[in-house]
Amino acid sequence: MSNTKIRIISGIVLIFLVFGCLYAGTIASLILMGLIGVFVIDELIVNFYHQRRFSKRYLLSQSLYTLGYFFFNFYQISKSSFNFWNSLGIVLNLLLMLYLFLVYKKSDLLIKVFRATSWITGFIILIPLISLSSIVHIKDWQLFIIGLLILNFMVDTAAYFTGKKFGRHKLWESVSPKKTIEGAIGGVFFSVLATSFYWKKYISEVTPLTILFFTLVACSSQLGDLVQSKLKRQFEIKDSSSLIPGHGGVYDRVDSLLFVAPFYAFYLMANFQ
Repeated sequence: MSNTKIRIISGIVLIFLVFGCLYAGTIASLILMGLIGVFVIDELIVNFYHQRRFSKRYLLSQSLYTLGYFFFNFYQISKSSFNFWNSLGIVLNLLLMLYLFLVYKKSDLLIKVFRATSWITGFIILIPLISLSSIVHIKDWQLFIIGLLILNFMVDTAAYFTGKKFGRHKLWESVSPKKTIEGAIGGVFFSVLATSFYWKKYISEVTPLTILFFTLVACSSQLGDLVQSKLKRQFEIKDSSSLIPGHGGVYDRVDSLLFVAPFYAFYLMANFQ
């Protein structure tokens, strides 16, 4: 079976899993989001940083994440708390963009820093996961989550097929060799188009400012993917893991989602809360 077919089958299974949790309700969706963070932390510490699973740093990182995620989603639930985490997420994204554009991809010093501070990975992953889970605490949250999924994953899907069909010019070969400019443009275009149709039908009117926001988030989705691609080049690995056939690991699948979550959640808190 070709990699494309495996990728499609795995994608369908993931869609059923996600929509099953959305249908099941708040608790199931929060648990699914929480587990995403656990898997991402595991992949980063074990496969990127090459440290032992269940070492002191690993357990500390997972504990920081799990306790924080539980506290802010099941105990301290407030708009002010979520606004803080969304703002912190935007600051984190700005730092990640500095890393993407300014840091030399083979920095041995940076690799040593990442490994020495691996215990803080849980806190770093907690930031975008709180942003993502904060959407669940908004009225009509299922509609907004579906909108985010369409906006984010349509970029990746459309870019993959558009790039495969029309891709000629490399987007950033040293960071992500397979990505093309044509694929990136196609991904953003079809993502904004699909999200606009969905938004108008189920959520609200679509204005030029709304389309601009969708466009910025779609572009940010590709930045998030490039950040992860650079990390993989930094640590000389192909995939974050082999957990999901045709897709790699959980972090491979949600890298862009974690990056855009603070922007999207901040927008919802400002306009629909």
